[in-house]
Amino acid sequence: MTLVDAHHHPYRWVLFTGICGVYFAFGVVAMSIPPLVGDIRADLGLSRGSMGLALGAWQVVYIVSAPVGGRLIDRLGLHRGILLGALVVTASGLVRAAAGGFGTFWLAIALFGVGGPLISAGAPKAVGLWFGTERERRLAIGAYSTMPAIGGMATLVLSNSVLMPLTGSWRATVVIETGLMVVALGVWLVVSGRAPEPPVAVTSTGASGAVGRRGLLASSEFRLVLLLGLGVMFIGHGLSGWMPEVLREHSGFSAMAAANWVALGGLVGVVASLVVPRHTERHRLPSVMAMILLAVAVGVVAVVVLPTMLDPVPVAMAGLRSAMVPLVLVVLMESDAVEPSNTGVAYGLWFAVAEIGGVTGPLVLGRVADTSAGFGGALLLVALVCVLMLVPVRRMRRFTDRDLHR
Repeated sequence: MTLVDAHHHPYRWVLFTGICGVYFAFGVVAMSIPPLVGDIRADLGLSRGSMGLALGAWQVVYIVSAPVGGRLIDRLGLHRGILLGALVVTASGLVRAAAGGFGTFWLAIALFGVGGPLISAGAPKAVGLWFGTERERRLAIGAYSTMPAIGGMATLVLSNSVLMPLTGSWRATVVIETGLMVVALGVWLVVSGRAPEPPVAVTSTGASGAVGRRGLLASSEFRLVLLLGLGVMFIGHGLSGWMPEVLREHSGFSAMAAANWVALGGLVGVVASLVVPRHTERHRLPSVMAMILLAVAVGVVAVVVLPTMLDPVPVAMAGLRSAMVPLVLVVLMESDAVEPSNTGVAYGLWFAVAEIGGVTGPLVLGRVADTSAGFGGALLLVALVCVLMLVPVRRMRRFTDRDLHR
């Protein structure tokens, strides 16, 4: 069997389906809180600032645990690594449903950051090991990157329109949503347990992992990708965590309507994530990312200045932010410093730095919203970050143009 034939092993899509299922449930549990913010704040007596701190709890833990999770994926393998991550995420969902105050609520959400990195690092490693052609890799990256968004979108739509009316309790709603991870975990056990050896066999020791980290951080291209990840996560997590509440308190929508319009933005992001990375050549990545950043900036500003009845249009525009993550991951996977032997370490480092933005996004927007600037000021801050991100995006051209000249 040739290398090309090996990379086209028919089981790759079966395994990939199992990963997508876990990542979908990952998104459901991650987004189980934002559509219920009002009910949770009232029940637990939390301020906006405290809720923002809680929303960013798992991202705080990601900063520390992501490099460890990346190394564990390299050592444990996909089967055991993703299984362990799914178990911890399940525990996070159940514990947050039982929280009695800010402390336990924060800790429950923080627990998500312990298991999440194993899933986040496991998905791209699987793509690197099982998908050999550039076109298939980009399709796979775009597809699995949409899974958390689709899961979050389902949570936004169903939480207030179906589950809350059905159960009458935000706690029961969170438990039901966490049950999806249990189902995904069972599917993963079956699918990964029957998987043959991957087309590319990679062994890694602790020493080689350490060398890999030093080599990665010595690469100026890799450091630039880390900076892009930080900005993308600030924008993405900040808007995802607060947009339902923005439409409720700033624009006056009901909880159900706000969730549905945010879900529309999520749908736009899903389509963009599937289409844009697959059809964007490497030398065009900076231009495409710049256009998306400007579209998101215009969208969030429009929410502030346009009449409320028009808000669904800019909210949909802001949903394009979801496509930035797979685009940055494409740049990361195609960086010269990233190889099959250090994929887990590379993605662990990337998520560690990127989640600094994931932490500060919800926290900073919550703090700004608590001031006299309100949610309008918070959205204008997001627009400013989008504009500032154009600087590192422009610097990325020297790497993409270099590859084009080769």
